[in-house]
Amino acid sequence: KIIAIIPAKGGSKRLRNKNMQLLLGKPMIQYAVDYAKQSKRISKIYVTTDNDTIAEYAESQDLDVIIRSSNLGGETPLLDVYYHAINMRKINKLETVAGIQPDHPDRNYTLDEALDKYENDALDCLYSKDGKGQKNGAHSIMSAKGILQKKFEKVGYIEDDCTNVHYESDLLLAEQRLISRKN
Repeated sequence: KIIAIIPAKGGSKRLRNKNMQLLLGKPMIQYAVDYAKQSKRISKIYVTTDNDTIAEYAESQDLDVIIRSSNLGGETPLLDVYYHAINMRKINKLETVAGIQPDHPDRNYTLDEALDKYENDALDCLYSKDGKGQKNGAHSIMSAKGILQKKFEKVGYIEDDCTNVHYESDLLLAEQRLISRKN
């Protein structure tokens, strides 16, 4: 079983309410939701958040919401957030988690393409790097076993030079990239 978990914290130091910032008329979190929904392999989508507005929005999209305390927000390692989420839901036969951060709205790979690489390379963790070789949160596919043990044996990556939104200028860049794709 493969699930998607969207970690959407309320607080952001650099861009206030980042995950609910409007991008081409819809909140940035919606791009993560749409990304997960495009997959033919995801059995369920969860949103983990410490914020009531985000929780209400996710529920309005018929998503399963996992409320986490504020001590799992801020600069908490995402592995701890995923660990909490799968422990809260006790999902039977869970094999793989696709972590989908909302702040990468203009990904260049589909989730199914990333899942194919994860499986074809027999990985237990796949992450993404940008064009400069820096790790980004565009793709994070992990074995449930690895999350629970907080340890991965075979790690690989894909290069996805999408926008990592931290500031207003990044939001504008992502908007320009999304518009250029439509044309």
